[in-house]
Amino acid sequence: MGLNQIVLLATQVEEKSLGERMQTALLNTVMGIAIVFVVLLLISALISCFKFINKAEMNAQKKREAVASANAPTPAPVTEAVVEEEELSDDLELVAVITAAIHAYEEAQGNEVPANGLVVRSIRKVNRSKWLNA
Repeated sequence: MGLNQIVLLATQVEEKSLGERMQTALLNTVMGIAIVFVVLLLISALISCFKFINKAEMNAQKKREAVASANAPTPAPVTEAVVEEEELSDDLELVAVITAAIHAYEEAQGNEVPANGLVVRSIRKVNRSKWLNA
């Protein structure tokens, strides 16, 4: 581009009327907004496809697990041991240990506690975090 062409382009800009310049600005604005909305629609379509991608991955994983379980040797049957659940609230040894711990604590604090003066009325678990107890 020569200097003459630059001067010619500059003079052409000045020759446009205000209405023509506003029309060009309006077209630029509309094109910009249209491009933004088209890109947003494409992103929305991509996000909506994620559920289908997830389903396809789950189906592929199930197929892999089915093939792996078909190829795996069958393990020997395992006999399960019957575990009896103990009810801790009726455990007399636990009550004795807690009573002895309270008795030792009170003596360490300098309080006089008679041996038959402590009675454990109930034992219940406190569902609090160790961080709250600190």
